[in-house]
Amino acid sequence: MRLLSFIFILTLSLLASPQAAQELGYHSDYNKALSIAKREKKPLMLVVVTSYCPWCRKFERKTLASKTVAPVIKSTYIPVIVDRNKDAESFPKQYQTPRIPTVFFIDPNDEKEYWESIGYLNIKEFSEALRDADALFKKRQK
Repeated sequence: MRLLSFIFILTLSLLASPQAAQELGYHSDYNKALSIAKREKKPLMLVVVTSYCPWCRKFERKTLASKTVAPVIKSTYIPVIVDRNKDAESFPKQYQTPRIPTVFFIDPNDEKEYWESIGYLNIKEFSEALRDADALFKKRQK
C-alpha cells in the first residue's frame, strides 16, 4: 500500500507547475513574468497550485487549457503558474496561500492583488471571473 501511495504521489508531482506551465504556455518565473507584464501593461495572472492537488490538475487541464479560456488569458494577461511548495522562495509571500488552486490577478504597477479566485472553477465560472477581473483592472487604470 505504501508503494502504491508513493507511486501515486510521484506521478502527481511530475504533473505540477513546470510541466503545466510549459503545456499551457505560462511563465514559471514570477519576476520574469512581472517584468513582461510591466512592459506590456497587462495584469499578471498568478496561478498557485501544488503537486499533490487533484483539483489543481483538473483546473489546469479542463479550465485553463480549454479552447474558451486559454485565448482570453493569453490576450489579456501575463500568466504565471507556481507550485506553492516547490517555488515558495520565487514569488511574494503575500501570495503563498493555503488554499489551492488560487488565482491572483495582480496589477503590475504596484504588485497588488485586485481580484482573487479560490478553488476549482469550471470554464463558465472562470470565464466570468476573467471578465470581472479585466473590468476591474481597466477601472483601476483610469
